[in-house]
Amino acid sequence: MAKLTIPLIVVIIAIVIVVPQTLFIVDETQLAIVTRFGEYKRSHTNPGLQVKTPFAEQVTKFDKRLLRVDVAPASLLTADKRNLVIDSYARYKIVDPLIFFKNLRNETLADARVGDIVNSQLRQEVARDLQEEVISETREDIMHQVTIDSNRIEIARRDVFDIYEGIHDPFVSVRIDQDPTDDIRPRLATAEELILLESEPSPEALGGLNVTYAANIRKALGIVIIDVRIKRADFPPDIETSVFSRMEAERERIASGLRAEGTQRDSEIRANVDRQVNIILETAEGTSALLRGQAEQEAIEILAKSLQKAPDFYSFRRSLEAYKVFIDSKTTVILDPDSNLLRFLSDPSGGS
Repeated sequence: MAKLTIPLIVVIIAIVIVVPQTLFIVDETQLAIVTRFGEYKRSHTNPGLQVKTPFAEQVTKFDKRLLRVDVAPASLLTADKRNLVIDSYARYKIVDPLIFFKNLRNETLADARVGDIVNSQLRQEVARDLQEEVISETREDIMHQVTIDSNRIEIARRDVFDIYEGIHDPFVSVRIDQDPTDDIRPRLATAEELILLESEPSPEALGGLNVTYAANIRKALGIVIIDVRIKRADFPPDIETSVFSRMEAERERIASGLRAEGTQRDSEIRANVDRQVNIILETAEGTSALLRGQAEQEAIEILAKSLQKAPDFYSFRRSLEAYKVFIDSKTTVILDPDSNLLRFLSDPSGGS
């Protein structure tokens, strides 16, 4: 029994040591390359259980999902000579693990390289745009152009022929810069210009124009930059206070204008209301005077009709009203015997 136990233990130990060195798993979110003593052997882009030579071969895995890198904030100058502190980020994806491993080694170095590429392209693009364009809705177009430009990296002319298949390589682009100030984006070289550049670096036909060579980042670094976005675009700290002061002054000017307009409108409304009140009062007073006049006229007409019917009775009533006014127990009245006031006192019939 002891003779079987020792070999079994040795076998188990061998399995525990050898199996992890022989088998490895590639997750669905991973890419993997196999190297033998540092020399590339093969790539694994599909998930599953894979086999390698134990101890001699090593496996390096990379994340094949979208990776995000936060680009360091940078102070950039716009076309109208305004400084903006732009904080951006980029999302990229590893598409060729071998090229990625050869040129970038790991994701940490890749993040730094992508950040440098994006910052460089963002600096060039912002220099062609106005400050208003960078902070407005047109920023979407700027970011799209930066994403396209970030997928190309500038290379030397000799690398075009040493590393790639010459100027006509589909992964190589040649651009002619006709504007020394870089305000205008360089254009692609025409077929005739490519033929000239293939034989000599500075053809006379180009008149000394600047020629740049760029390689597709997929072929150069094994990655693809999917998207570039601006998180924040702020003014530099040294001018931020003055900018805010100008903004406050502008808002105060607008507020003062609105208040003055409101005051003017208030005065107009009040004046209109006062005018309407005066018109209503004057109309009411005129109507009242007219009604009183009509009432007095009607009263006079009634009185006249009454006098015509019984003049003596009216005279008697008026005399009584007069007596009521001036005759009392404390008053002595001296009148002419022939006075009309005494007519009804001396003769109740009024001398009729």
